[in-house]
Amino acid sequence: MEPVLSHRNKAVVEAARLHRARARRESGETLLEGPALIEDAIAAGCRVRALFADPGDRMAREVAQTMQIKLSLVDERALRRIAGTDTPRGPVAIAQIPPESLAVDKNLLVSWGVSDPGNVGTLVRTAASFGWGYAYTEGSADPWSPKTLRAGAGGQFQTEVGALSGMADLSEWTRVGTVARGGSAPDSIQANRVAILIGSETGGLPEQVAADCDHLVTIPTPGDTESLNAAVAAGIVVYEISKRSGQGQGTV
Repeated sequence: MEPVLSHRNKAVVEAARLHRARARRESGETLLEGPALIEDAIAAGCRVRALFADPGDRMAREVAQTMQIKLSLVDERALRRIAGTDTPRGPVAIAQIPPESLAVDKNLLVSWGVSDPGNVGTLVRTAASFGWGYAYTEGSADPWSPKTLRAGAGGQFQTEVGALSGMADLSEWTRVGTVARGGSAPDSIQANRVAILIGSETGGLPEQVAADCDHLVTIPTPGDTESLNAAVAAGIVVYEISKRSGQGQGTV
């Protein structure tokens, strides 16, 4: 019988450390929960060096054998510790974070300080779905955290992801800022290559960033809410702009 590791096992403890941003930066690795994310990472050429799974997980055994990945069997508490969720969908893998880059030949969806991992994951997924690249600034949630990867549903492995140091990095794009009021309708934008800037959930885009944009857009909403969720707003704007170039006809 293969040993079943507990939550106190050294390998389990070391894997769980990858929930911390510092550990991910130092190792260049992250955690992937569930077969779909693991398959996406492998298809993108990312090295998966370890799998943790329940003893009854046949799929994990097959993947480990086919891909020649080390498989560690763990008990339920250990799997929860590694996955970081109460009801993990195994297996959980330690995987290489792919090199980051800006998608110079694509439209960009830009997170400017969006700090919620769920929103950031949805932004990445939206960008990948429409064939756009994704970029983010300091203050944005880490696109490679386990929470953000789950929300991104594999989008991080399906498009370019790159960090920005400031507006100067977007000089090759028409910069379009999203604001709660005072902007043009999204379908009014006519440009060949755009970067859509989405601000933080609470404050939106900083005033100077908005002032430096080439265009500002506002989604007309007849209801009484103050503003839309950041990820929802991004999806609407990306769709409207993609329609103009024939990119909005795919399945969502």
